[in-house]
Amino acid sequence: MRWRLPPMAIGGIAGLGVALLLAPATGSALGDFAAARAERARLAALAARPASPPPLLAPGLGLHAADVAAGQGAILSRVRALARSGGVLVEEASVAQAPAGVAALRIRVSGAEKAVIALADALERGRPLMRMRNWRIEPIPEGGGIRLIGEVVAAWQ
Repeated sequence: MRWRLPPMAIGGIAGLGVALLLAPATGSALGDFAAARAERARLAALAARPASPPPLLAPGLGLHAADVAAGQGAILSRVRALARSGGVLVEEASVAQAPAGVAALRIRVSGAEKAVIALADALERGRPLMRMRNWRIEPIPEGGGIRLIGEVVAAWQ
């Protein structure tokens, strides 16, 4: 009697043989697939990162300050210097809210009309670039003169 393998066993042995022959190609394909997934994940994370905001001003026009507090200090020193040179009284200077990268200071100054207008003009025209926002000028009834109330803003980043 001759020993004979069942057809199921022959199919199983043939399947294992084919699997052994294809194993190196399958392994490298799976490695390539894993590398492609990792690259896709890296690119997706890169795309999801927020873009860095563009600079608020051209180089050289902003304050050269390390942080918001230093920017507000620079604004205050400039306002005080202009007020001193023009004979204007700085009645109040306080911190004001501002968006990121911008320093803001709320000021109230008073003096002769020409001097206060000259201060506002010099503040807006000089370097580093500073602007007045939410400002108003009102007369001072007891003694003449005018009062300028507003917020001075400047980019510090």
